[in-house]
Amino acid sequence: MKTYLLTAVGVIFLSVIVSLVIPEGKLNKSITFVMRMACILVLIQPLMGIFKIKSSSGGKAFYDYEYICSVYAENQSDQLEKKLSDEFSIECACSIEIVHDNGTFRAESVIVEVNSQNNEIIDGIYAYLEQCKYINITVYAKSH
Repeated sequence: MKTYLLTAVGVIFLSVIVSLVIPEGKLNKSITFVMRMACILVLIQPLMGIFKIKSSSGGKAFYDYEYICSVYAENQSDQLEKKLSDEFSIECACSIEIVHDNGTFRAESVIVEVNSQNNEIIDGIYAYLEQCKYINITVYAKSH
């Protein structure tokens, strides 16, 4: 918004300066017309966002959803590892698969590798993940 306001003020200021400097005559009318058109175009620029202009890239997506999903999955996996470490006082490795589907991101599956052979902890983690509404959950003890 700040950029837009600075641009609008700059174009209007330039238009005023040009109209004061140029001499009277045929050239004056042409330059005044061009400066007025520039002012009008700058002032209606925010309205151009209302109209949807289709991409000329042949329908290709503007975003690399595969990359976004991988970064999101890595972040979510790290956060889940910290949460499980705090909640159950164990070390674990988490892997969450994120997919983009119909404009939304969702967790497709969760895999947790626990550094413990305690079945109660494994069952507790599984129940915790179900309570968090994860689907396709796999929790297993790391083999030594």
